[in-house]
Amino acid sequence: MAVYRSPTGDVTYFLNALEIAIDQLYNNITNIIICGDFSINYLSDNKNKQELNSLLNSYNLYSIIEFPTRTNNTTSTEIDNVFINKFKHENYKIYSLINGLSDHDAQILRLPDTSIPNNGNELHTYREINEYSLNEFQINLSHEIWKNVFSNNDKNTNIIFNNFLDTFLKRFNASFPVKKNTIKTSS
Repeated sequence: MAVYRSPTGDVTYFLNALEIAIDQLYNNITNIIICGDFSINYLSDNKNKQELNSLLNSYNLYSIIEFPTRTNNTTSTEIDNVFINKFKHENYKIYSLINGLSDHDAQILRLPDTSIPNNGNELHTYREINEYSLNEFQINLSHEIWKNVFSNNDKNTNIIFNNFLDTFLKRFNASFPVKKNTIKTSS
């Protein structure tokens, strides 16, 4: 399960919604992994951290991030997190990956003892890119108002890049939507 909580979002509302979602998924067989930007700093002890831990620990889910996930010139925080059942996944490894695309570092979770059951079907996702969809994409890009990328006379290159990427991806995803295809495999 991937989650995001806005830094200004109500923590109590977030925790209640998270509990409802986990209740729908939880049983003794299902392995739940929760990851995302919780906007709760785990580098310091605080009430929000205690409440999130209390909720997730009741489902045998525990924080496994023990390093800063967001660092700038003056501060470091651990607001991104991954929660797993440490008792079912004793041999897990977690790594930080500085990807340069965001002010948040990525976290890579390795679960070497995990197997995914094969029910005889494989789901393939793809994007159909052909002459027609490429032309549509180019036309959509040409009609885009690019001054929005440089909104508010912002000189911060990260904000400008994120504005550009958001606009570009919106047009890309509209022109080349993800399609799914199930292929029967032999076991």
